Order: sequence, then structure tokens, then C-alpha cells
Amino acid sequence: MNSTDTVDDATWMLVLSILVIAVLVGVGLLQVYLSGDYGSFFRSIGIGLLLLLFSVGFYRKWHGT
Repeated sequence: MNSTDTVDDATWMLVLSILVIAVLVGVGLLQVYLSGDYGSFFRSIGIGLLLLLFSVGFYRKWHGT
């Protein structure tokens, strides 16, 4: 991280993955609202959790902790 950088690449990656997870859960909620089927919502939650685990793992690896 340079002295001029305020946020490093790992942090941006984590923020973008959280945005993707939010969109994924939002689409799942919209599908539940429109169709009443909870299966796609739980699938979206599961995919979001896996993405979050990988994102946090990469973040920790890139920061060397």
C-alpha cells in the first residue's frame, strides 16, 4: 500500500464481493416475493455464504495475517 493510497486492493475486493452478495440476496428476496418459492432464496444465501468465506480468506491471505 502506497502512502497516497487510502484503501488497498484487498479491501476493494472485499467491498466488491460484499456488494455482489447483497445483490445476490436481493435477487433471492425478489424471487421469494414474486413466486413464493423459498428454495431459490436459500440457494442464494448458500452461494452468498460461500462467496463470503472465500472473500474473507483471500482478504486475510493478502494481508498476511
